[in-house]
Amino acid sequence: CGQPASRDFIMQECKLGLIRIRRERGERRLAFAAPPLKRSAPEPAWLAGVVAALGIQPAQILATQLLDNGPVWLGLLLDSVETVLQLLPDYRALESLKADVGVAALYPLQQSPPLIARANREAQAFIAPTLATACAALPPGGAGLAWGGPALRPLGPTFAVATTDAPDLEVRAFAVGMGVNEDPVTGSLNASLAQWLIAESHMPQRYLASQGVCLDRAGLVHVERDEHGQVWVGGESVTCVDGQVLL
Repeated sequence: CGQPASRDFIMQECKLGLIRIRRERGERRLAFAAPPLKRSAPEPAWLAGVVAALGIQPAQILATQLLDNGPVWLGLLLDSVETVLQLLPDYRALESLKADVGVAALYPLQQSPPLIARANREAQAFIAPTLATACAALPPGGAGLAWGGPALRPLGPTFAVATTDAPDLEVRAFAVGMGVNEDPVTGSLNASLAQWLIAESHMPQRYLASQGVCLDRAGLVHVERDEHGQVWVGGESVTCVDGQVLL
């Protein structure tokens, strides 16, 4: 009683339905099967408002997609890890736009010339005629950027010693619609980013994502697409609180 039918797999029920979870590398790493993803192009004027709230330029965006795997995220692939880590969003503006935003950038070793060339072509084909035009229509200063969060901190020793594996992707999640300005590690976002970026050949079948650096968290997310096309998203689990409750 109370034991899963399989030692290596369990089923978890959520609003989206039943989600498979598997145990990897012994007891410490758990991974969930990414649910089906719906992808669409964001509306240009709305996207322009989000870009202004993030404080970036259209030319810094390599690709963008609206991602829906239960939660709905605006996914933005940016030009560099530095751009991602230096973002100081206007959270009030994001909230008014009802925008939950996931930003990502590839570490240099992942940026092979074909992918850079492809990303640049995508940026020129989509961003220039649509987003740039919409941004130009905004009032001077865009959304009037103002930020009241903690100061951006550089990579500290906690992150440096967390793992010997170098990350392939840097991720940040701004989930104002869910009541969180920035989330340190986000399973749903990493799942939808993986399905999108792997499908578009921006990322390999297996990679390691870093998240939470700007919140002094050393989040590492392991992503893999198996031979059946299923994307698995996982990480190391740590027991923080242990005990019993008598009812």
